[in-house]
Amino acid sequence: MTNKENELYDGTLDQIADAVHQNAVAHGFHPKDQSVADFLNYQLMNLIEEISELHSSWRHGKFNEPCDKTHMLINVGLPVLTCAEEEYADIVIRALDQCRRLKINISRAVAIKHMLNITRPYRHGDKLS
Repeated sequence: MTNKENELYDGTLDQIADAVHQNAVAHGFHPKDQSVADFLNYQLMNLIEEISELHSSWRHGKFNEPCDKTHMLINVGLPVLTCAEEEYADIVIRALDQCRRLKINISRAVAIKHMLNITRPYRHGDKLS
C-alpha cells in the first residue's frame, strides 16, 4: 500500500464522514442559504442516482471492469477502481456527507442497527434479500 492509500484507509467511520463533509462544503455542495428541505430534496435524489449507476453497471456487464474515472485516478496517482467499487464508494460518501449535514451519529446508528439485526430470525419476514 502506498502512503496516499494509507492516508485514505486510516480512520474511523466518523473521521471519514467528517473529511467527506468538509470536502463537500469546500466544493460548494452545501450553500449557506440552503434549507434542510432543499438539501434533502437534492441530496436524496443524488443518492438514488448513485444506486441507479451501480445497478446500470451490473446490468451492462461492467460491474468488475475499470470505472470511467480510471484516467483521473491514474493522473493523481491513485489505484484504479472497478465500476462496482466506485459506485459503492459514491453511495457511502453521499450517505456520510448527508449524515454530517443532518448531525446524525452514523457510527452509533450503524452499531445499534447491526446489534438489532443480530437478534432477528433467519430471513425475517420471509424476505429474499
